[in-house]
Amino acid sequence: MKSKYIALTSTLFIVACGTLTQAPDTQATSIPNIPSTEEPAPSPAEMITTEPVTDPNYFRDDFDSTLGSGWQWLREDPSNWSLSAVPGALQINVDGGQVSDETIRNLLLRQAPTGNFQIETKITFRPEADFQFAGLIIYESPPNIIQVGRAFCDIPDVCVGEGLYVDYYNNGNFVTPNFAAVYTENDVYLRLLRQGDTYTFQSSSNGSEWILRGGTVSTMNPIQVGLVAGQNTVGLIPALFDYFEVRSLP
Repeated sequence: MKSKYIALTSTLFIVACGTLTQAPDTQATSIPNIPSTEEPAPSPAEMITTEPVTDPNYFRDDFDSTLGSGWQWLREDPSNWSLSAVPGALQINVDGGQVSDETIRNLLLRQAPTGNFQIETKITFRPEADFQFAGLIIYESPPNIIQVGRAFCDIPDVCVGEGLYVDYYNNGNFVTPNFAAVYTENDVYLRLLRQGDTYTFQSSSNGSEWILRGGTVSTMNPIQVGLVAGQNTVGLIPALFDYFEVRSLP
C-alpha cells in the first residue's frame, strides 16, 4: 500500500467607590470640647488594571501578503505555492511524495513550543483521489510524525473515501487506528493538541464547535509544527490554508 491514513486574557477592573455623605445642618448648641474621633473620609479608590496574560508561544499567521517570521520550507518548490493566487490564503498545490520517505515537497515547518500546545488551521480542500492529503503536522523526523487532515483513501476496511484522517508514524511504522471519518464539506477547521505524550485531533465546521476525532500516545520529541500537503497520485490539486495558529496549553 503506497500510503495509509491512518487566553483567555481577561483584564480585571476593580473599582471601589467610597460613598460620601454629608451630615444635615443643625442649630448650634453648647457642646463640651471633646476631641474628635472622626477619621478622614475615604477618597475614591483608583482603578486597578491587571496586565494581560501573554503566551510567549503564541503565533498566528493569516497569510496576508508574506509569510510570518520563523517558517522554514522543506524541499521547497516555489512554483507550487502562492500567497497571491487567492488573497488572504496560502495555496499549496498538492503534489506527490510523503513525509515518511522524505519525498514530499513544500512541507512548511516552524519550531514547536516546549510543553503542552495546540496548533490550528482552516483549510479549503476537496480531495478526489488516493492518497491526497492536506492538514496539520507535528514533526520530529521523517520516521516520527503525526499528521491530521482532509484526505481521500478508498482501501476497504481501512478508509472511508473522502474524509478526515490521522496518520501516525513511529520509527517509520504506521500506527493504527487512523480514526477515519467521512467528511465531504469543502472547508474544515483542524486542531492538533499535544498534552504530555497524548496527541488529540479535533475538527470543526464553523470554528466554534469542535468534535473530538481521535487521539494517540507517542513519546516522540515534537521538534517542529506546521502544514503539510502531498501524497497525490494524479494531477495537482490546490489546498488553501486560511491561517495557522499555535498556542500553549496548561
